Amino acid sequence: MKQDVKDIMIVAEFVKEAQLKYGNPAGISPKELASWSKGLGLKERGPTIFYSGMYNYMGYAESALIIEYLVKSNGLSFSTLLDMLNKVRWLGHERNLKGLFEIARSPLMRFGSLLNVPPELVNKIKIVASEAEKRNEVYKNILAKSALILKKSGIDFAYLSENEPDTGIALHTFGLLREFEEYANGVYKKLKDYGVKEIITPDPISGTVFRSFYPRFVDGFDIEVKHITEVLSPNSSNGKRGDVVFHDPCYLARYWKITEKPRELLKGAGYNVIDPPNNRERTRCDGGATEFQDPVGSVTSAQIRLKELLSTGTNSVVTSCPACVMLLRVGNYFFGSDARVYDITELLGD
Repeated sequence: MKQDVKDIMIVAEFVKEAQLKYGNPAGISPKELASWSKGLGLKERGPTIFYSGMYNYMGYAESALIIEYLVKSNGLSFSTLLDMLNKVRWLGHERNLKGLFEIARSPLMRFGSLLNVPPELVNKIKIVASEAEKRNEVYKNILAKSALILKKSGIDFAYLSENEPDTGIALHTFGLLREFEEYANGVYKKLKDYGVKEIITPDPISGTVFRSFYPRFVDGFDIEVKHITEVLSPNSSNGKRGDVVFHDPCYLARYWKITEKPRELLKGAGYNVIDPPNNRERTRCDGGATEFQDPVGSVTSAQIRLKELLSTGTNSVVTSCPACVMLLRVGNYFFGSDARVYDITELLGD
């Protein structure tokens, strides 16, 4: 138990360092974060902005969760990998997730045995790390589809591109409230300096941070925040595209009370929407928020929820949250099912 607490604190410090140094918990450069928008012709200033939120680095988070689950399942601690990162920083690797993946892909992993990491686990970690960029493309595609849907709907918006600030949700999650307050006030000032009055986001977690958390820490917070499903109108499609099961994200269903609009949008696009057991405001959590404190418990929860979703008879699973997409994909990775996990914008944008 003491080791578990120690490991959590080490991970919290790791995330804090990355958030405050790089502006996001994964340590990704602003240029890379905004790369999904290249070629879309999005303007970069305006009172209404599209906010990409956690989708930007969720591919890295997905790879990190798989690795942490593998490490924990083998009776090791995530701090073991961070120890390796610390020992080879002199080679130029940054202390963040990107630096960790670079090491995991490199010949340096052969020295894992010096830290009592079994060779078969080293090989698995190398494979997962080598697939991180491919996972990133999944979430970049979701963001591109989201922005294009808004453009097609005639909604006037801008995207701050490399100037988009992260909400700092990782600081809040780990209880670093003093750091979060300072960070949030800096983000609010930046948004106001850019003339932002309204935010539209496909990410209900980041949206909740703005809508519910920021007003508690930022005096006079006055930016309106909407989820993308709120601003879109259902189509009148006569085509039939098959069955899908919709997983209500906790943040969207419980914080925002949005449950019917996503279903209406999917039905309008021609899909037959099936409700799983435990739906709408009684949705079952898929393991979010604790994935890096308790990866084994989080992935187990994702597998339980995925099994529940697949019990409806369709393997097409749709949700509307970056963390839910990530967790259901990771659950599927370890569960070995044939589930196809979609963000709602991927289907609405077809």
